[in-house]
Amino acid sequence: MNPVRNFDIPGRKKDISNGVKYKIILASASKRRSKILEECGIPHSVVISNVPEKMDHKRGARFNVLHNARLKTEKVAGRYKEGFVIGVDTVVLLGKRLIGKPKTRKEARSLLNAFSGKTILVCTGLCVIDAKRAKSKCAVDISKVHVKKLSRKKIDKFLRVAGPHDKAGGFSIEGPGTFIFDNIEGSFYNILGLPMMKLYGLFEELGVDLLGMAALSNRGGVSI
Repeated sequence: MNPVRNFDIPGRKKDISNGVKYKIILASASKRRSKILEECGIPHSVVISNVPEKMDHKRGARFNVLHNARLKTEKVAGRYKEGFVIGVDTVVLLGKRLIGKPKTRKEARSLLNAFSGKTILVCTGLCVIDAKRAKSKCAVDISKVHVKKLSRKKIDKFLRVAGPHDKAGGFSIEGPGTFIFDNIEGSFYNILGLPMMKLYGLFEELGVDLLGMAALSNRGGVSI
């Protein structure tokens, strides 16, 4: 059985393809990424790769996010004869320091303290595989985020209201995150973890119009 995202019924995978014949499969455990696709009108299924995210600190951010994204995509694409599989990986850069997801609240607090008053980079690797043709396209997107000067008291308040910290850098720019980040450069959706313009471009290179797919899926059919 495929390891799949469970949103509604235990043991069932999430499938919001609306009966669309051609499948898009998101190889990510991130609810936020799935939500972004939903909001853009992209029917998809979610299948978790269970590939561990590893960082080679001797290599740069681009290498790491592309490597992890490709591994996730290939793992899931290998289970399908057709369909487009999307793999994604995001890290945060503070100077030359590569930062993934904090494992504890204490680590999240330490990261926010380190980010205070500084500009950080959010780096996302994307990989899309056409399982039928065994063709793939990959890309990296980078955005800058300036973090306000944060006191320990503000950090503690943020952690109390910000929810889970299972995101690169331990933060979300949505919700309470709007109180601590005062400027961004680049793709907002990249900071959320799924740079949609980059993704749109990769699908175009594979001969698929995501905008057309979204429009047609709302009318009950997709033509590729």
